[in-house]
Order: sequence, then structure tokens, then C-alpha cells
Amino acid sequence: MNIILKIKQHTMQLKFLLFLGVAGGVFSGLINMLIKEQNQFVAIFAVVVIDMIFGVIQALKSGTFQTKKSVKALYKIGAFWWLLATVLIIEDAYSFASFLSEAILLPILVFQLISVLKNMSLLGIISNVLLLKILKNIDTHKHSESIKEVEELNPLTHE
Repeated sequence: MNIILKIKQHTMQLKFLLFLGVAGGVFSGLINMLIKEQNQFVAIFAVVVIDMIFGVIQALKSGTFQTKKSVKALYKIGAFWWLLATVLIIEDAYSFASFLSEAILLPILVFQLISVLKNMSLLGIISNVLLLKILKNIDTHKHSESIKEVEELNPLTHE
């Protein structure tokens, strides 16, 4: 009976060590990817933090600051990093998917930067005219009528 217990104990230890070995291999691959692609993670961090900073300053200036909204930046960073890591794993696994990080994350970065520009404009750091000029140049292939519609809907142009 004592021998059977020892065999079961050694089997559990072996399974645990096997699990740790596999997990270590997977995590070392992930850490290697993080180090290799660190600039992409830093870029996401930078645009989310600068957006948060200008958003908080604007909210404090207008008296509408909410802690709950400012903490959302942490969730955004986590979600965007998770998305980037997933995309990078897919790109690494399938060479034909090498376009995914640009196709998925570039629009996210652009929208974050547009939010930064909007907050800077609301704070008076950049003029509304400059903001509209930048926004027009972001998507120049659109028909000029759609740009006029945006200007008509945008309250910043009616000052």
C-alpha cells in the first residue's frame, strides 16, 4: 500500500514538473516576443497615457473630472496590449498574416491620437483651425462632401 502511494505521489510530481516545463517554454517565447516588439507596446502605452493626461486636464478645467473615467486608461492599456500580443502571436505563427498588427492596431493608435488632438484643442493648446486641418489631412481620399458634412456637424467650426 505504501508503494502505491509513493508511485501516485511521484506521478503527480512528474505531471507538475511537466506542466511547469511547458509553461516555462510558452512564457519564455512570450517574453522574447515582448522584448523583440517592445516599441509597439511602448507606442500603445504612450498614446493612451498622453490621451489620459490631456483628458484629465480638460476634465479638471471644465469641472467634470471623474476618477472612474481616468482609470479607464489602465483598462485600455491592458486591452490594447493583450490585443497586440495576440496579433503578434498570430503573425509569428502564420507568416501570411504579417499585416495584422498594422491593420488592427494602427487605426487604434490613430483614433487615440485624434482624441489627444481633440483634448489639446479643447484646452486651447492648438487652435480649432489647426485641428480641423489635421483631421482633413488624415483622410484625404474621402469625397470633399463628407468633409463639409463633418464641418457642419462639428461645433468647433462654429466659434
